Amino acid sequence: MSADASKAQGTQLAIGVDDKLSVGENFLYGLQHVFVLMMSPLITPIIFASVFQWDIDITAYLIMIMIVGAGIETLIQTRFLKLPVAQAQAIIFIAAMIPAVFAFGPIMVWIGLLVVSLITILLVIPFKHGVVGRLLPYLTPPVVIGPLFIVMGVSLVKVASIDLIFPLGPEGVIIDPANFILALIAILVPILISFFVPKGILRYACVLWGIAAATIVAAIMGKIDFARVASAPWFVAPRFFTSLFAGNMGRPIAFNWSFIPAMLILFIAEISNVTDTVGTYQATSKLVGQKLTSQRTNKGLFVETTSSLITTLFGNIPCTSFSQNLGVLSLSRVGAKSIMIAGGIIMIVVGVFYKVAVFFTVIPWAIYGGAMFVLLGMIAFVGIQIILSMEMTETNKLIVGISTILGIAFTFMPQAITNTLAQFFSFLVQNPIGSTVIVAIILNLVFVVGLKSPGK
Repeated sequence: MSADASKAQGTQLAIGVDDKLSVGENFLYGLQHVFVLMMSPLITPIIFASVFQWDIDITAYLIMIMIVGAGIETLIQTRFLKLPVAQAQAIIFIAAMIPAVFAFGPIMVWIGLLVVSLITILLVIPFKHGVVGRLLPYLTPPVVIGPLFIVMGVSLVKVASIDLIFPLGPEGVIIDPANFILALIAILVPILISFFVPKGILRYACVLWGIAAATIVAAIMGKIDFARVASAPWFVAPRFFTSLFAGNMGRPIAFNWSFIPAMLILFIAEISNVTDTVGTYQATSKLVGQKLTSQRTNKGLFVETTSSLITTLFGNIPCTSFSQNLGVLSLSRVGAKSIMIAGGIIMIVVGVFYKVAVFFTVIPWAIYGGAMFVLLGMIAFVGIQIILSMEMTETNKLIVGISTILGIAFTFMPQAITNTLAQFFSFLVQNPIGSTVIVAIILNLVFVVGLKSPGK
């Protein structure tokens, strides 16, 4: 398809989905998308390692496998969906998994991820009659998704930002001025870029550039252990998660009734993930001037979830179609699916080098904490935008207000109180995001769907 033909079909792009580009052009345009994608596979393992005190070997392996996993899923999804969509780890799963890993151990939680992926696969087949599309309006209206994003931003700020900047040492909290300076650089650089650069890849990947700037300063300060990078092997073999997390952090590997709330929270995270993915499909198809049928959507979800299920076996977590890459598509006006294929290949090539993953691991974690501070603020603001887009009935306001304040309250609930609860309820209280979504869904189904919103 020529560029002129692409324009004729109503696309906003100069280069259409099926247009041909040179190898060099594919590399350069694909690299732009890689810059935007790289945040998730870098940040996710660092947060897990900080919370669970995992060693550098596990952390570097997870960075490696998540970069490769995102690349593989981007490559496969683009070829099957035939749209320029990019894949990366869904941050919603971090919040859902942390309390579950503490309660049941990583092996059980990764098994749970496999189960919810399998459930999603079953819900989208056959492609013509998959039930996911019929469930989403009831499970993911703005009154549910808005509070979800706000509580996600609030509940993760301690473990994903503050604890990385001010880590806990043997004798208490470590207050290192160097850590504070590096985190501040990671925060200020994206702000300055957003202020002075109105558009461009520099703006869309501003959080990553903040990490890069802080990393350069850290190297000058002598805060990066390059000897550890030099001594690391170039390659390591993939491992099943059962081998990676041998011992399950001392927790028993057993399925019982107490694991049900953990599965429920993971499924809620998966539904949120599906919602983001469908929204990205719709926005991308509109941008490139193609029709998105329910059959095509279900096929895309099937491919994405199946790819996630396979990579999860090796330690990855489920990926989502990254909406941030739509900004890059709109800016460059280059929508050839070949650039996403190139981006996926770049991530796979970079990811297979274990030494690169070790480098990302030995960077001072305060830098990632600063980056997450910015990212979580953006996530919370997205929640506010979603709420402002909904119909402002009194009933909707109450649902949003109650579910949001409940999630925030659970975030700061003293451990002494949660310890007095039965394990089922204790787990729900310790997972504020899941509790927020459950309460919002129930209130919406009862008062808006069932009673037809009497608060109008």
